[in-house]
Amino acid sequence: MKEAVNRRMNVRTVGMCVVIIMCEALHAFGQVSMPEMQHILYTTTRDGNFEVYIMNSDSTGVRRLTEDPGTDFALNWSPDGTSILFYSDRAGNEDVWRMDLEGNGLVNLTNAPSSERAAAYSPDGSTIVFTSDRDGQTKDLYLMDADGSNVRRLTHNRVYCESPEWTTDGTRIIYTMLVPMDTLGKTFNGELMILNADGSNPKQLTEREGFDSGADVSPDGTRIAFYGRSEAGNYDIFIMNMDGSGIMNLTDDATEDYSPSWSPDGQWVAFTSGSSANYDVWKMNLHTGQKLRLTSQPKRDEAPYYRPISQQR
Repeated sequence: MKEAVNRRMNVRTVGMCVVIIMCEALHAFGQVSMPEMQHILYTTTRDGNFEVYIMNSDSTGVRRLTEDPGTDFALNWSPDGTSILFYSDRAGNEDVWRMDLEGNGLVNLTNAPSSERAAAYSPDGSTIVFTSDRDGQTKDLYLMDADGSNVRRLTHNRVYCESPEWTTDGTRIIYTMLVPMDTLGKTFNGELMILNADGSNPKQLTEREGFDSGADVSPDGTRIAFYGRSEAGNYDIFIMNMDGSGIMNLTDDATEDYSPSWSPDGQWVAFTSGSSANYDVWKMNLHTGQKLRLTSQPKRDEAPYYRPISQQR
């Protein structure tokens, strides 16, 4: 009897060793993805004004990155996850700035008397798309090199453009544009548009009541998350295909939801949720529908951005 028990224990031990060895071997060949702590960039007013913070995706490790009496608002990450774009009025105008993960190495990339607020790196990190009113009364899309040089105008619209985002292959840019709803041009709707990276072939992706904005492309490049007005009249997070088809309400709740951001593995979408009294950062699992609250400050916490996975350690 004792020998039989020993044999069963030996079999279990050998079996466990085999499983461990197989997992390690598969991981070495890139077939098993071991979980890593992910980082989320966001903006908060917990210090009295808008400042940029960073936290782990489980809400731990909260760190303040900016400290200025002006407005600092997070915009996005560089593709390698080593630099952060944000806009700030610390120099007297709204400009696009860059800093490192410790809040150091600040560089004013636009440094213009006009207003520049929204910006995003191209997937290869060489180019930044941003919005500016430097050539008129409305905001258009512009491109610049990653160091702020070689600025060129991308769109020539008579209406407002905002929230640009690159497709994963770097060939196209998604953005929000005010689209006239009447022949007199007095009523406008915010719709998602897409154009080639050289400014050609603009196409309208959405045609809905309300304001559609905040586009973020999924890591596999097949879907777009955005926020827009629901049938109930409040703003929710939606997902659609790259051609604008298959629109699905993701959050579908009574609160105001905006600013979606895909996790690098495509399993979660972080977003802002709340009311005028208070906004917080949440995330939602796309497979289970589980929603998790990540911040719970009495002030505004908003505009989350997942950090690219390649540099997270």
